[in-house]
Amino acid sequence: MRPWQFTIICISLLSPFISQADPNPVQRSNRQLAVTVCNDYRETNRLPCFVSRNDCPRGFEVIERFADSSGPTFSACRDKRHERPRHSRPPGSLYASKNPQLLKQFDRLVREIEKRQIGRSMHLPKASQEKLAHFFSAIDLNRIKLGYSKALANGCFTDCRQIFCASGDQVNAWTDPQAPVLSIRLLHQLAHVERCEIQGGRDRFVLAWLKHLPDEVFNALDRGEAIDTEMIHFAMFMNSHANNRAESICRRLSCERE
Repeated sequence: MRPWQFTIICISLLSPFISQADPNPVQRSNRQLAVTVCNDYRETNRLPCFVSRNDCPRGFEVIERFADSSGPTFSACRDKRHERPRHSRPPGSLYASKNPQLLKQFDRLVREIEKRQIGRSMHLPKASQEKLAHFFSAIDLNRIKLGYSKALANGCFTDCRQIFCASGDQVNAWTDPQAPVLSIRLLHQLAHVERCEIQGGRDRFVLAWLKHLPDEVFNALDRGEAIDTEMIHFAMFMNSHANNRAESICRRLSCERE
């Protein structure tokens, strides 16, 4: 048998197997698979998810773990504390039962705080955004604004993507492009921003979590006095969640504790 005849016979015998071979044999890595799961989870649930090498950190739950492909193991992780609270009431009744004036009062409060803002609002520096993006994947950190307002006597107040503080030095420290400070107080405020995003926007956030705005808040503003942020009564769960979230991230970032 001549060599060319032998070659034709071999090709004929192998052709069925060649045609059945995977035309795209490139296998996706474990990390790519975990990223896909996280993207689907965020899209479906509007909740944060991040990819971790090997297992998820303490306090986080594994959505799915990938170890079959070549390379290191990766997991898609979620924080169970981000789950929306479940209510036994029919849909919509939670918001319908709230004081219809609450949103108007909140809008007025924000206008007064903005009116007494000193200087322009600033953004988090790129260095801070890069460090925090891993933990706050559900929000666009570049869209968050920070400002100093004389309407506040202490602490900070968050209106979804706007954070106002009573201390200008604190805002300057957080937004210093050369040496930005990451503090547990900043992380606490960012947890509120994240909660607002998860809740579905400002109106739903306010109606779900703001319990009461006493008259004394507006009386103080009318007198030209700064208000005590402790008088703005949000639900205890929201503040405890923000504290836990900030504490968890602070341990891994070695942030400043004020």
